[in-house]
Amino acid sequence: MAQPLAGLRVVDFAIFLPGALLTQWLVQLGAHVIMVERPGRRHFLALPSDHPYYAALRRGKKSIVLNLKDDTDRAVARGLLRWADVLVEGFRPGVMERLGLGPDAARAENPRLIYVRLSGFGQTGPYRDRPGHDNTYQALTGLLSPFGEPPAMPPVQVADVGGGTLPGLVALLAALWQRERTGQGTCIDVALYDGALAWTYFLLPMHQETPQDRRWLQVFLGHVPAYHLYATRDDRWIALAALEPHFWEAFCRAVDRPEWLGRAFDPTLIPEMQALFRRHTLAEWLGPDGQGGILDPTRMSVAAVRSVAEVLDDPHLRARDVFARDEYGHVHPRLPMRFDGQRPPAAQHVPQPDEHAALIRALAQGDESAEARLFSD
Repeated sequence: MAQPLAGLRVVDFAIFLPGALLTQWLVQLGAHVIMVERPGRRHFLALPSDHPYYAALRRGKKSIVLNLKDDTDRAVARGLLRWADVLVEGFRPGVMERLGLGPDAARAENPRLIYVRLSGFGQTGPYRDRPGHDNTYQALTGLLSPFGEPPAMPPVQVADVGGGTLPGLVALLAALWQRERTGQGTCIDVALYDGALAWTYFLLPMHQETPQDRRWLQVFLGHVPAYHLYATRDDRWIALAALEPHFWEAFCRAVDRPEWLGRAFDPTLIPEMQALFRRHTLAEWLGPDGQGGILDPTRMSVAAVRSVAEVLDDPHLRARDVFARDEYGHVHPRLPMRFDGQRPPAAQHVPQPDEHAALIRALAQGDESAEARLFSD
């Protein structure tokens, strides 16, 4: 079984997506994750505990409900700090300090502890106390409206996942390697605002908006014929990404338009392209099974814009064993990596709040046998 982090001990104080998804990935990599939940806490959309979104962030974790303002429960939390290799929290700056569980107090209990802090704007700076959500971080970094384009919100949380979860995971793994050499833990400050800004690696250098910058940006905004979305006769959509000359040449030959060979980046060609794509259905363009149509995906970069149901039926993804199901039957993607050809196993059980309280309390009090019983599944 591919579990490179088998036995890593993690105490999870994260509430929202960035930290909760980070610890969910740790579970799938083999970590022992104890989720500390607040009394009465539920998702802001009032989702039931078996809802796919709610379940996706809980699979494989062990749950205890603690009132961190209560001395007895706070003592349990401190006991977990002594047990843990890693702590992940997603509160606003200062909250964990007020609870007596901040980095200094935690590492006094356990000098090897790696303390991961995810917050909207980081632990320092004039914005540190501001509230925020994914679209506000994207708005502030310029990701929503580059160079005067109309703002558009993507259907995935770019700042939460790309700016919080992934940088947090990279930093955590780096800190684990550092601890191997020094024996000491560290405190990691991950700001979603900083992380979202990292996604502007291509946009940020173009802040002067030179003519060359604008030309490049037009390409990746889909304002050139070779890199565009086209509607078909049956109101489906096709993504064409024929940026390289050989792909554009293959496209022009397939549609019998040799006169278009030099116009891959000519925006005035787009209306003619749109009219052309409207003449045939999706199946005629790409074939009923994604092959044998007018356009050949094996010879050029072209694809149907799929629904989620179509994605779930993709033979390539099924062959690569990408999908798993939890105990409620919800489908979710497995980790997108393999170790010596094996994917990490996908956790199925979705715990109810406080489901593992008795064993976790025993563990926090130093009962070494409780860990084996708690993580025996």
